[in-house]
Amino acid sequence: MKNTKKPITKAEYIKAKAVWKETKAPFSMLYIKKCVTAIQIISNFERKVALKQGIKNKPLVRLSKYEQQHNLRLVFTPKGKVIFYSNFPKKLEIRNVKLGELPELTIAKARELTQTILEGRTIFADLNTIFKEYEQNLTNRHLLAPTKFAAGSLRTYKCRVKKLKQYFNMKTRFQSITAGDLERIIDKIIASESNNQAIELFAQIRRIWKFAKNKFNNGRNPAADIDDYYVSDRVDTPRPCQAYTDLDSIAELWINLATTPCIHQKNAARFMILTGLRPINIPQMKWSWLNSITFPTLITFPSSIVGVRGEMKNQKEYRLPLTKMMRTIILEQRAWMESARPNCNQEFIFLQPRDPMKQFSKRSLDKIIKDYSPFDAVKGDIEQIVMKGSAGAFCTMCRSFFKSNTKELLVSNGYHFKHAEDLTRLALHHLRKSDDPNGLNYDKSEELYGTSTKLKFNVFKLHEVSILKRVHEFQSLELRPTAFQVNQQKIIKDKEHKKALRERIKASLVHKGAYIQFINQPFGDTGKSVKELILTKDGRTVIESYLDDIAV
Repeated sequence: MKNTKKPITKAEYIKAKAVWKETKAPFSMLYIKKCVTAIQIISNFERKVALKQGIKNKPLVRLSKYEQQHNLRLVFTPKGKVIFYSNFPKKLEIRNVKLGELPELTIAKARELTQTILEGRTIFADLNTIFKEYEQNLTNRHLLAPTKFAAGSLRTYKCRVKKLKQYFNMKTRFQSITAGDLERIIDKIIASESNNQAIELFAQIRRIWKFAKNKFNNGRNPAADIDDYYVSDRVDTPRPCQAYTDLDSIAELWINLATTPCIHQKNAARFMILTGLRPINIPQMKWSWLNSITFPTLITFPSSIVGVRGEMKNQKEYRLPLTKMMRTIILEQRAWMESARPNCNQEFIFLQPRDPMKQFSKRSLDKIIKDYSPFDAVKGDIEQIVMKGSAGAFCTMCRSFFKSNTKELLVSNGYHFKHAEDLTRLALHHLRKSDDPNGLNYDKSEELYGTSTKLKFNVFKLHEVSILKRVHEFQSLELRPTAFQVNQQKIIKDKEHKKALRERIKASLVHKGAYIQFINQPFGDTGKSVKELILTKDGRTVIESYLDDIAV
């Protein structure tokens, strides 16, 4: 295609040089635009002249203008960029730095920045320094108010900061990062991370920039200029886990838990089945919360007070009445603790099997229930297990079953549907402010008569009896294999398949030495070696298809 762009004449070059020379400080946006046009003409003409003289690859010139009264240097590039730098005299012993570029940084803002540097109000730092300062601030928050900013929250935030470091050049100066730069980083995060992770990391970026804006960026916060819905408009919003199960699966799970290697695993999981507690609340349970050590009938999860977080999700006190089987579990734990003293933690009820000096891990509960449940225990849309709550999907399944089972039992026992709904919400501590806004201040029926505790006890008792009755019926029946057993069988089958495929490859080759060369070489256009393809089911299918073709 013919180039229709008109070549630059010498007269235009001379005029551009004159415009460049005549444009002097102080600069307005009009002056800056004139300089941008002039530098492009000058640079392109001088390169054309150099080519005629036989000089190849002559670099494009970058020219500078100065505002001495504002300690400012403007660098103009042939591509139309205008970059602002500070320009302090050497006698002031202030390091000159890049301030930013048009259009994100205007000439007026650049002048303000050099003034704040001169007054010592701006500290220039790279991202590595900013992230370290932020992490130290998180640690200080935890040390000053551990009940408001717990150790678990500290770990979570630090993990997100660690993940963010992978997407930034940590040597980049903090003040030079624009909203556009952040959007490009966020686009990479959206492409690489899960939907929920992308949303969390975007929120973390905003926290870091909000923390550092005043001390390190003169109050400017480019993260705040990004649309609030930048990520949520581009990814699916995480949905609650939709896994659920039935009474038969819960009964088989109860029986299978008897085979766990540790009493803490068995009892922690069974206690959660009976109560519908969240996995985080089981490890929190303390002996001091019981109304009696020898014959407990009630355990009270503390509410939040000024400066101290509550143990439940809604931060309100929760009184859990103990049924006969719940009490049996608690007393079993007490007997174990008495026999293990002093080599165990004497504060928490459920402890880690490998280190009884520590409280039970909430992550372990999900794995225990997943492994010991029947392989087909999960009902509904199994694909949605990977959505929000997937870290505790099987624990959520138990909580969901408690809600479903108790609601059915209450209705079957003559309760009105709405009353059944209210009682199950009461038992699960699903309280809303809209239910009774002034109830917290005026309703003292629980303190005087234990009204809600009595109602909850009936709900828990019905739930417990239904499970134990089905457990008794299953004692003489053959149970379904557990998810762990099915996975083990699958692993064994995969190993046998891999071994058989490797033997087939050896048999198809002329000599043994060729095997090593064959499995290590890239295979076709897959981008992977034969050795890597053998490790996956789809990869093995590709190799088997190839072997079938060459055998014909």
